[in-house]
Amino acid sequence: MKILVIDDEEAVRDLIREILEEMGNDCVCADSADAADEVLGHHAIDAVTLDLGMPGRGGLEWLEELYESHPELAQRTVVITGACLEADSVERLAACGAGIVAKPFTVESLFEIVRTQLRDDGKPN
Repeated sequence: MKILVIDDEEAVRDLIREILEEMGNDCVCADSADAADEVLGHHAIDAVTLDLGMPGRGGLEWLEELYESHPELAQRTVVITGACLEADSVERLAACGAGIVAKPFTVESLFEIVRTQLRDDGKPN
């Protein structure tokens, strides 16, 4: 599976990429919403991990735009956040079908949410 890893923090992005690659996935990384748009224009992506707290166009806005253009990919997105989410944000994430994992996360929690978000047949839950 090819996974797009979006996070503005290089160390976090690299850690997520390493975990996902150890799970047998191929990863493409982006450090912003704009860079993620560029990746989507050039790669067939099966799933996304997305940091909500990025400067500029934030992760939630990007996810909602993704849901409008590629709803199946939005449903294969794992949102990673260190923020305490307001009810409105949780509802907006749920409307897009995204899974959520909190920072700091463990390897096991990231692994489990990725597995939960994508069943073995590669289709969203």
